[in-house]
Amino acid sequence: MKEGITLATIKDVAKLAGVSISTVSYVLNNSNRIGEETRQKVLKAAKELNYVPNTFARSLKKEKYDLISLIVHEIKGPFYDSLVKGIQDVLHNMGYNLLIYCTLENRRQDVAKFLKNDIVDGLIIMTPAVKSEDVEGFSRDFPVVTLDRVLKSERVRSVRIGNERGSYEVVRHLQELGHRRIGFIKGSKDTLDARERYSGFTGAMKKFGLNVVAGDVLEGDFTEEFGRSSMSGYLEANRGRKIATAFYCANDETAIGALKAINEFGLRVPEDISLVGFDDIELSSYITPKLTTVRRPMYQLGSLAAHMLVSLIFGKYDEVSNINLDVTLVVRDSTGRAAHEEIG
Repeated sequence: MKEGITLATIKDVAKLAGVSISTVSYVLNNSNRIGEETRQKVLKAAKELNYVPNTFARSLKKEKYDLISLIVHEIKGPFYDSLVKGIQDVLHNMGYNLLIYCTLENRRQDVAKFLKNDIVDGLIIMTPAVKSEDVEGFSRDFPVVTLDRVLKSERVRSVRIGNERGSYEVVRHLQELGHRRIGFIKGSKDTLDARERYSGFTGAMKKFGLNVVAGDVLEGDFTEEFGRSSMSGYLEANRGRKIATAFYCANDETAIGALKAINEFGLRVPEDISLVGFDDIELSSYITPKLTTVRRPMYQLGSLAAHMLVSLIFGKYDEVSNINLDVTLVVRDSTGRAAHEEIG
């Protein structure tokens, strides 16, 4: 390559032709999805720019057929199992394959680099590592469905769940059992799910005339380890003092960690402290005692997101609206009548 010469990219072709990157990709891969007028416009732009296709990306596209990317923070724990299965089942039935891309907060720029290869047709995003402004930018070139936020954008659709509704049902259930002092273990600060669940908790407490005690609200990050350590610290710091008779945890993994800490401290669930989680992961019905939790329809979340994304790929933006899925409180053995408030 001569010094000073810059090769045109597929994004340059899309900009000159006035179309999306995915449209250029379809034309260059001889897809029958694009009309003849648009096809000629793209080919003309590519010729003017002396565009040389990325042979690696094109060969990968040819070998893998149509790809959808699920972009997440990490694939860790049982939370993702049903979600991924729901996405996969729909995409495979529609002739697409799923590519999972994991990214971290300090490597958000890598997602943009990955997408420049133009090997995917659409994105499902569920990670705080990808900022909303990034999502807006991606949506100019790819159809996007988000599972962790709602954006006021004509090019982005979302599937969300009723976090605040679930929190309300938890507080209602616990106060009906006589609990008046209810604690909360939070989720990751940078996620909408965590914020909505805590907001729903405080709103429900106020509605039922219950006070939120600052010392009963513990930090968390949606992990079993954090649930265990935060509950251990709480119990140790409050020896001989009155404590919450119930704790609502931002997800099931946190609740399982809190359960371990309570048992290690010599207390019992639910006799001494009632526990409630969120998500209804498979493990929640196998631990002892079985966990009362809010059932989050993860398979449906994934399958709906996949259906929506394929519709957007075919340009049916007017036919696809944001969806908010309902949740259900599943009462099991980890909640009972309010006990004493003092520990030894």
